[in-house]
Amino acid sequence: MLKISGILMVSIMAVQVAVGSHSDDLAPHCNSTSSCKVHGMYCQKGVCQCRPNMAPVVAQWELRCRDIVQIKRISTIEDHPWVISNASCLSSEKTVAKSSCRHSPCYSGILFDLLRSADEVGKFLDNCTITEVTSVGRFKSGTWTKNSIMDHLAGNKTDLALAIFNQPTLSPDVKAAVHFESIVVGDHR
Repeated sequence: MLKISGILMVSIMAVQVAVGSHSDDLAPHCNSTSSCKVHGMYCQKGVCQCRPNMAPVVAQWELRCRDIVQIKRISTIEDHPWVISNASCLSSEKTVAKSSCRHSPCYSGILFDLLRSADEVGKFLDNCTITEVTSVGRFKSGTWTKNSIMDHLAGNKTDLALAIFNQPTLSPDVKAAVHFESIVVGDHR
């Protein structure tokens, strides 16, 4: 199975689950004399919050504060409206602007909107680069298609893959590598 360093969508869903199922822990029911129920949280302006450089996550079905992990490498594939590449930007001479995750005008779309919204709060895209690949990938003769999402994931060449895994349209080999009954690719721990 695949080992993935960072899964943005799982983190976003975990925070949503945490807020929904642990609303008492995050509700504005604290004050300077009361403590927050979750270890690592403190009361600020009546709201239980994680300390700076930490984020709420659900681990083993419990809400906890964890260090924010920086995402250094993102692999993506153009797929309207999820990921949209600006060809004129990508062909320009300004290589810094086209590869920077946080400020690049070269990429837009629903997944990049979600990524940038999460980064506004978490600040996890410092010194990050984007690599556009050619396909989701196929598994032939024991290897994944070169320069594909699956090749980058399996080869630990990326921390995050921004792509829509549309189960009905994926090849059988990709379906075998991704567990669609859960939201996690590979080992969820």
